[in-house]
Amino acid sequence: MDRPELAREWAGALEQVIYIARPREDVEGGLNDALGRIVDAVRGEPFDDAAVMAVADQLVDLGLSSPDCVDSSIKVLGAQMPKLSGVADLVGLPGRLVMVFSALAKGFAESMRQRQSEEQETLTRALIRARENAETALRDSEAKFEEVFSISSVGMVITDLDFGIIRANRALADILEHQGGKLAATRLDELFRPDDVDYLSLRYQVLHEEGSLPFRERRSLRKSDGDDALVYLSASVLRDSDGTPRFYATSVEDVSERHYLESRLQFQSVHDALTGLPNRQRFEGRLEEALSGKNAAEEITVLHIDLDGFHAVNDGLGRHVGDRLLQTVAGRLLDMFADEKATVARFDGDEFGVLVEHRSTTPTCATMAMRINEELAEPVFVGDHGVAATATIAVLHDPKPDSTPAELLRATDITLRRLKSGGRRQWDMVDEQQNAVDRERFNLASTMPGAWESGEIGLEYQPLVSVSDRKVRAVQALLRWDHPDGTLDHERCLQALRETGLSLPIGRWMLGRACEDVKALPGRPVLYVELTKELAGDPDLVSTVQAVLSDAGMSPGELRLGMPVQALCMNDGLAEDNLDVLVDLGLSVVLYEFGTTSGDLACLEDLPIHAVKMSTRVVTRIANRANDDALFTRAIRDMVPLVRGTGTPVVVGDIETEDQFEWWRTVGADTVLGGFTGAPGPASALG
Repeated sequence: MDRPELAREWAGALEQVIYIARPREDVEGGLNDALGRIVDAVRGEPFDDAAVMAVADQLVDLGLSSPDCVDSSIKVLGAQMPKLSGVADLVGLPGRLVMVFSALAKGFAESMRQRQSEEQETLTRALIRARENAETALRDSEAKFEEVFSISSVGMVITDLDFGIIRANRALADILEHQGGKLAATRLDELFRPDDVDYLSLRYQVLHEEGSLPFRERRSLRKSDGDDALVYLSASVLRDSDGTPRFYATSVEDVSERHYLESRLQFQSVHDALTGLPNRQRFEGRLEEALSGKNAAEEITVLHIDLDGFHAVNDGLGRHVGDRLLQTVAGRLLDMFADEKATVARFDGDEFGVLVEHRSTTPTCATMAMRINEELAEPVFVGDHGVAATATIAVLHDPKPDSTPAELLRATDITLRRLKSGGRRQWDMVDEQQNAVDRERFNLASTMPGAWESGEIGLEYQPLVSVSDRKVRAVQALLRWDHPDGTLDHERCLQALRETGLSLPIGRWMLGRACEDVKALPGRPVLYVELTKELAGDPDLVSTVQAVLSDAGMSPGELRLGMPVQALCMNDGLAEDNLDVLVDLGLSVVLYEFGTTSGDLACLEDLPIHAVKMSTRVVTRIANRANDDALFTRAIRDMVPLVRGTGTPVVVGDIETEDQFEWWRTVGADTVLGGFTGAPGPASALG
């Protein structure tokens, strides 16, 4: 996310809580400038809180001065700053953001205080001018004094030099919750806290005896019920025309609400609004503290929890039920770990985290993970609906002290993703070796769009050979990635492709490019292209196939398409519709990844399939156990004749040796491909 985009989102959020009179572009421009200052502060060393406080002053100048504006700003920045270009990769970002939000709240309070201070100064000067001009313009000055004194929102009191109250305005009575004229019967020093009486009396005495400048201090005054009001106390001396001190003029600014606001904003910046739990930023801060204070004998455990199927609750029963479930999960996690030195946090959406700093009585990681699912399985009733949750949990135990929170949570994220692909209610320890493999795959997936754009991804071809005469019957198009670190084959490309949104565009490109390559070959062999699950169910697949055939000048019989079992045999209506239309157009369709479930045979019986291609898992297992009489081997040996008995040819890939070729020839396979039939190569090598 870039700064202008975040500035637009920030402005949109502010418009929801306050009417902004300025043009939207002016507000966005000001917020974009403010973001620049915040980014500079986040990245600067040492952290410059004055720069962030200046941002708060800038917000007030833009007319964004209500508490809701600050609250909304911190919510937007807290959610989006970790994604902002220029700071997303910054080490220690959560701690820096907490410092930013603290400085922003402090700056907002200071800006508002400054404006009220200016008002107080104006009022005080008006009082002084009114008194100094009393003899020459008594009526006018008294009228002005009366108006200022009466309508001011700042508490004001005039006392003699012994603190006897001569006059107090309504604002002061409201601040201290005194009724009617009761303040007039009170001395000012009686409103001081007992431990402040001596100190403040001395400050006032110095003020009139030594002619020092007016003072301003944050103090507490006693309210009528005995509670304290947090205020800024400002005092000056009123003198006669000959300079003799006569009175004290004291203004009292109530900052109790501002103090509450600062505390609330500080809390909200590091806590989740729905559950009240610490948020991800606070959790990372606690994890950082635990790691920095950890010695070799101390153990910590991080449990990263992702609720299973939570979207079904939200979509099926409504967001209010989902919110209630999240609140219940938060409460149960807090109860579970109440006797541990633990931090329970809500990250985002349906994700939670628990940091446990072990004691001698702390259960094992397995016990904690299983107990979580046991506790969450108890339904919570919202209206007539009883809903419960299961969770997938990644457990990281005893990380290295020099690890960073970002590294550890990335490791648990990767583990969660792998676990969720295997079903619900899973848990496992973080496996660094497996995570390294997954990180490499995700890294490839993230760079694949650029590689495709720059031409690093191309095609190569492998012959399909008849078992009966070992002659080439067709060629299969395969992806090839000329990666800077080494060439990646078709299977590695598919693994990366599954992690991206490029399955459709690269699949369409592959079809068109392969047709163009093959049409130029002598003898024009049949082209075989395996479609991904997504492309097999693409509503535009038929029109795409017709277009590439037309552009290449090829007939439907010259193109053979592979569709995966997962698309055709799992009630995917779109894939089946595409199959029917393609067959009607004259194309042959191969059902690949065949032979792993009993339902594959029923699928073959129900659909107009030209051939089946055995699953890679089946071929690999047979290669390892071809000579034994195991149940699986006998089942495949019996399956191939059954399939061929329906008039459906059997294709086998990944054939690397003569022994493999002979085994499959013996059981009845029709066509094979793999290293045994020839290594993949450019289209020109097929001529």
